[in-house]
Amino acid sequence: MTALALERRKGNLPAEVTRFIGRQRELSQIKAALERYRLVTLRGVGGVGKTRLALHVAVDLRRSFDDGVWLVELSALRNAELLARTVAACLGLPDQASGDPLDLLADHLADRHLLLILDTCEHLVDACAKLAEALLRAAPRLQILATSREPLDVMGEQALLISPLEVPDPDAPSAGSDSVTLFVDRAEAMMPGFTLTAANQQAVVEVCRGLDGIPLALELAAVRLRTMSIEQIAARLDDRFRLLGPARTRLDRHQTLIAAVGWSHELCTAGEQRLWARLSVFPGDFDLEAAEYVCAGDPLPADTLFDTLGRLVEKSIVLWEQDGHRYRMLDTIREYGAEQLAALGEQDELRRRHRDHYLGLAEQAAAGILGAEQVGWLVRLRQETANLRVALDYSYACPGQEEVGLRLTVLLRPYWLLVGLYSEGRRWHDRALAVDRGSRDGAWAVYGAAVLALQHGDMETAGPLLARAEDLADDLHDRDLSAHVTDAQGIALFFAGDLDGAGTCYENALASYAEIGFSSPFAVCSFARLAAVRCLTGELDRAIGLSEECLRLSEALGGQWARGTALWARGAARWLSGDVGRAIEDTLACLRITEPLGDLHAITMAIDLMAVCLVAQGDYARAAELCGAGDSLWKTLRAPVQRGPHYAEIRRSAADTCRQALGEERFETARQRGMALSVPEAIAVARNETAAPIAPTPASPLTKRELEIAELVTQGLGNREIAERLVLAKRTVDSHIEHIFSKLGFTSRAQIAAWVSRQDPS
Repeated sequence: MTALALERRKGNLPAEVTRFIGRQRELSQIKAALERYRLVTLRGVGGVGKTRLALHVAVDLRRSFDDGVWLVELSALRNAELLARTVAACLGLPDQASGDPLDLLADHLADRHLLLILDTCEHLVDACAKLAEALLRAAPRLQILATSREPLDVMGEQALLISPLEVPDPDAPSAGSDSVTLFVDRAEAMMPGFTLTAANQQAVVEVCRGLDGIPLALELAAVRLRTMSIEQIAARLDDRFRLLGPARTRLDRHQTLIAAVGWSHELCTAGEQRLWARLSVFPGDFDLEAAEYVCAGDPLPADTLFDTLGRLVEKSIVLWEQDGHRYRMLDTIREYGAEQLAALGEQDELRRRHRDHYLGLAEQAAAGILGAEQVGWLVRLRQETANLRVALDYSYACPGQEEVGLRLTVLLRPYWLLVGLYSEGRRWHDRALAVDRGSRDGAWAVYGAAVLALQHGDMETAGPLLARAEDLADDLHDRDLSAHVTDAQGIALFFAGDLDGAGTCYENALASYAEIGFSSPFAVCSFARLAAVRCLTGELDRAIGLSEECLRLSEALGGQWARGTALWARGAARWLSGDVGRAIEDTLACLRITEPLGDLHAITMAIDLMAVCLVAQGDYARAAELCGAGDSLWKTLRAPVQRGPHYAEIRRSAADTCRQALGEERFETARQRGMALSVPEAIAVARNETAAPIAPTPASPLTKRELEIAELVTQGLGNREIAERLVLAKRTVDSHIEHIFSKLGFTSRAQIAAWVSRQDPS
């Protein structure tokens, strides 16, 4: 599921999982700075608590921003060129929109009142500075709160130095300092029953002073209580830090943190140290399968890696997330591991292994994406975005590895097409074209670049690429590629309004596929594309037959994406033939598939189809509202061709009919109401589930657990995924969902998403 369901939520802030301690002075300073400045940067050494502080301020302030507070985590991003797209994805903007990602982002934010948190900017500081400048110029009600080890150096920036927590005075040690409170809190979590006493107070104070109140260092030290006493920790720290001096300058504090991390490293076994170093090759989170493939090998036997990883989790070197399905390391920990990996001379080998693992994953996905496991593979690949980007970057940047990058790009093309990551796909295909050496993968990369350009409505780029791909297919005698190119040429002609030419291309492509087999979901959809042509040429029985053939093939293979397209095409044919009731059934069935897939193009077309069906039924008010929703979505997509001139004319005609029936004022009121709808709200209107906006209630009718589940529903999770996330039985989640439906009077998950988006964010 994409971020579509999040579009009208009031932000994406994570829940706090540990107690927030102290920082009252800093909280006041940051809030005061945000009242005066539009860009505030929290700067300081790693591990000092910048991110936690920013998030805590954001929670306090989110009521103050009409469009919410949004977190963009940049730690795993390695390529500055993808910064704008990463921010857009966090805000729920589709990658299906054509145009420069920064321009799209600026346009989206232009009239919005929100706080954007750019977390961990130091490795992308120049790119973050340029992005902040561009967005602040374009969006007068936007504010940005950044965290970085150095200022962004942007005009109008207010940079606040975040210092470590207060430490006890050596002459009058007190248990009341924030650093002591934090250490004791984390110690209690590590060792239930641990308390601050007169007997251990001096040792605790020595630890807090020795670590200079740096939160990450204190948390790492608290983990040591599992294996040694507080007095032993204090003594060892005293030995280790004696050469560091008073540790009161920023440089010395960095040395203090590195020394603390280094001590944690020394207390690890040789196997744990080696795994720590090797895991640093992952830019963000990863799963056990990836860790075993990438990191196993002398001197780390594969059969011991799971246990070694478990010990790193116990020592808080590795964090265990998503109910144990994913792991990650904090930036400072990862950076230390990367230094160790370089010292071991294993950096190049581990980066290659990392790439090879995700190449293998892409091979599996390409084979499975046509069948019943399609949705699972789409979710899996989206989860691995950061790792796939690093694998692609490595391949294209490393001499002699470009062909592997080319192969990986070709394998990921169906994924990018199905989930609408057109800009992402085009970027990597552009790099693939630069290394094309006439190979089969090179020819498929030319085709991929062309079809992705088509989806963006970029005919000027697509045309020459298709001609080149056609020549390459002939030279290579690749019948599958030739069929795909012919299919894509049909799309180009259809968008240009040439129905006869498009129909001929689709017929020829289908004839080829029938002989050689349907190798991709895109090929399966050729039936539906030809059906759309036959709808417009008046051959409605043929259109329905083609749609049903696509449905039969989709059901046989098990894929959902092509099935959704076929349902839309059959619905359109039924609408044109006057069978409006069954057309609506097909449209609603299409939405049930395309909504969880997050295919915004398909969702928008389904909303358009529902609008014309409602016009045919005389439900002009709801049709006008959906006309507005469609206008807004096409604008979001920045799709100038809107599936060709014939499609655009049908939309205009439906709007004109509504205008004549309702009168200009009523029509425009309904259309504007539709333009303001989020994607889930527009889908709810299409389903006739909400006659008017649902007002928030003073007190939620849902229990705390039901609210938690409702929130996960808005993120697009199914009942089984929710059960895994919350460690519940699936039938328990099923029961909670039924209670939510009953209490709120709803019948669909889209209604739940719309309801959650309107609730008070507190």
